[in-house]
Amino acid sequence: MMRLARLALVMASTLTFASTALAQQQPDTAQMSVGEISNQIATLQTEYDNFSDTVATLQREEQQLREQLQSLRERNRELEQQRQAALEEMNNRYQQLVDDPSIDIAGAQEAYKEAVMAHQQNKEDIKTQVQLVSAKSREVEEARVSKHSLINEIETLKDQRNVARVERLQSEFNRSGELEVSQSIVCDREETLSQCETRGKLLAKQKASKQYLEQTLADLSEPELARENLDRVSPNVQILGSKTVSDGFSGQGNYGVKMGVELRGQLPQSQACTLLDIDTRYCAVKKTANNGKADEQVVDSSVMHPLTIRSNVYDDEVMIDGVSYGSTPIEVMLPGGEHEVEVIKYGYSTYNDVIKLKDAQSIRAELEKSEYSFTRGEKIQDILYRDVRGPELVVVPSGKFKMGDLVGNGLPNERPVTTESIERPFGVSDTEITVASFREFINDTAYVTEAEKNGSCAALESGTPKFDDSMNWRNPGFSQSENSPVVCVSANDAKAYAQWLTEKSGYNYSLPNEAQWEYAARAGTESDFWWGNDVGFGKANCRNCGSDWSNVSTAPVGSFQRNPWGLFDTVGNAWEWTQSDNGFVVRGGAWNFAPSLARVSTRMELPEDFSSNYIGFRVIRAQ
Repeated sequence: MMRLARLALVMASTLTFASTALAQQQPDTAQMSVGEISNQIATLQTEYDNFSDTVATLQREEQQLREQLQSLRERNRELEQQRQAALEEMNNRYQQLVDDPSIDIAGAQEAYKEAVMAHQQNKEDIKTQVQLVSAKSREVEEARVSKHSLINEIETLKDQRNVARVERLQSEFNRSGELEVSQSIVCDREETLSQCETRGKLLAKQKASKQYLEQTLADLSEPELARENLDRVSPNVQILGSKTVSDGFSGQGNYGVKMGVELRGQLPQSQACTLLDIDTRYCAVKKTANNGKADEQVVDSSVMHPLTIRSNVYDDEVMIDGVSYGSTPIEVMLPGGEHEVEVIKYGYSTYNDVIKLKDAQSIRAELEKSEYSFTRGEKIQDILYRDVRGPELVVVPSGKFKMGDLVGNGLPNERPVTTESIERPFGVSDTEITVASFREFINDTAYVTEAEKNGSCAALESGTPKFDDSMNWRNPGFSQSENSPVVCVSANDAKAYAQWLTEKSGYNYSLPNEAQWEYAARAGTESDFWWGNDVGFGKANCRNCGSDWSNVSTAPVGSFQRNPWGLFDTVGNAWEWTQSDNGFVVRGGAWNFAPSLARVSTRMELPEDFSSNYIGFRVIRAQ
C-alpha cells in the first residue's frame, strides 16, 4: 500500500509540474520573431504528442488500481470467512473447556485474534485503495484537460505567428533603399534633346522601380509564397529621390544616363494577408489621418444614408452586419461606411455583398433555387407535453459529401478524406440545446448530471485545467442566459436528454453521428468554414474571433448567421457531442479555443463521461 501511495504522489507531482511548465511557456509573443514562435509551437507540439502517451499511461495505471481494489474486495470475503471459522473454533473450544478445564484454548484465541486483525487491515487497505483510484481518476481528467489546453495554445500561437508574419512582411517590404541604374535610349527625330533626356531619366526611374520590386521580393523571408500570390495584390514602389551620376549624348543621337534612385516599397496592410495567403483578419486596416486626410478615402460614419434592398423571391430574410431586418423589400437608414449585406431563403443560394455606403443606394438580390429545395414543412417542433415543445429542427436532405480535411489545414485525425452517404433526410436542432430546454428535462425527470454528482466539470484558466465542485450546467463558471447553450454536460447526459425527447414525443431522437454532423455543418460546401477558408472577424464565437463573447463565455444561441441549411453556431460557441465508430467525438470548436479548431472537419475524441464548460450538444430526429 505504501508503494502505491508513493506512486500516486509522484504522478500528481508530475502533472502539477506539467501544468506549471505549460503556464510558464506562454511568452510575450508580441516581442518574439516568427522563428521564435515557430520554435515555441514545435516545443508544444512535442509535448502534445507526448501527452497522448501520458493519458494512455494514466488510464492503464487507473485500471491497475481498480483491479487491485477488486482483488482486495475479493480478499475481504475470504478473510471474513476465515474470521467466522476462527470464531466458531474458539467457541467450540470454550464449550469443551466447560466440560474439561484442563483444555488449552490459547491457540484458538490467537487464531481468532489474527483473523480479526487481518480482516480489519484489509478493510483499511480497501479504504486506501478507493482513495488512490479516485485520485488517479482525477489525474486522468486533468491530463485530458491539459491536452486540450496544449492544442489550444498551439493553435493560438499559430495565430500569433501569422500576425508576426504580417508584421515581418510589412517591415521587409516597406523599407527604403537605393539603386544605381543605367539607361540608354535612341532619341526620336521629332523630340528635342531636352525631351529625349527627360524620357531617358523617366525610363531609368521605371527600371529602378521594377528592379527594386524584384529585389524586395527576392529578399523576403517567404519569397516563393509571395511570388505565387503576387498577381492578387498591387504593391507599389515610391521614388523618394534621384540624382544623375552621369549622362550624355552620342554622335548617333543616343542618350545614356546613370542614375542613383532612392526608393521605398509600399504594400498596403490589407494586401499583406493576400500575399501570404492567410486570413484577412490578421490584416485589419486602420485608417489614420494625414494632414486632415486619411490614407484611404474616409466615409463619414456620422451621416445616415438610405439603403433599399429588393429580391426576386418572397419570404426571405435580410441580414445586415449580422442583424436581421426582416423580408424584402426593405428600406433602412445606415451610417456611412462598409456594411455586409446578405439575403437568405432556404432552398435558394444566399446573396452576399459588401457595400461602401456613402450615398443613397439600392440593391437587387437575385437568388437562385438550390439543389436541395425545402418546402414549408422544413421546420419541425414536436409537442412534448402540455405547452412544452421540443427543440426547433431543420430538415437536412439525403445526399453524398466528402468528409474530412478537404483543404489541407487539418490535424492527422481528420484524414484520409472519405465520401459518405446520408441515406435518409433527418431533422437537426437548428441551435445547440439551450439552458432553458435542458431545464425542462431536469424539471420533468429530476435527472442529476455527472458533473453535479462527481464535481467533474472541467475548465481552462490561463491554459491550466481546473475542476471546481461547484461548476455544473447551472453554474459553468460564467454568466449564461436561458438562451445560452447548455454546457458542463457529458455525452451520457446528452443521451439521457435525447432519450427523454424520444419518450415524450414518440419520435426517435439521438445525438448525431460524425457524418451527420459534418454533413449538416458543411451545408453543401467544401471549405474549412461554411462561408470560406478564412474565419473572418465577428462571424463566430471563438478565441480571438472578434465577437463580444470571444474567450469570455458562450454566446446566446443564434447570435450569428445561419449556415445555408439553416443551422446556427456550427462554428465555435461550444463543442458539440457526436457519436463515432469508436466512442464519442466533439466537433465545431468553442468560445475559448483557437479559430483553426473550429473548422468543420476538426474532431476531438473524449470519453462519454467527460464534462466541461466548453462542450454542449445538439440533437437529431429521424423522419
